[in-house]
Amino acid sequence: MWKGMKSVMVFDPKDSQVETDRKWREWMQHKSAVGDKYVPTAAETRKYLHELENRKQRHA
Repeated sequence: MWKGMKSVMVFDPKDSQVETDRKWREWMQHKSAVGDKYVPTAAETRKYLHELENRKQRHA
């Protein structure tokens, strides 16, 4: 699951340019796996949602 892990930056469109720049600087200074979160691929997400749907149908 962790193979091919990517880092993702999240920006708020309401942030000022100064705040966006600050977030970039902070991210660049702390690019470590400690704060990174795994983001599933589209295929993994589809599989997960399919499994959830199957569980709902079995318990209905």
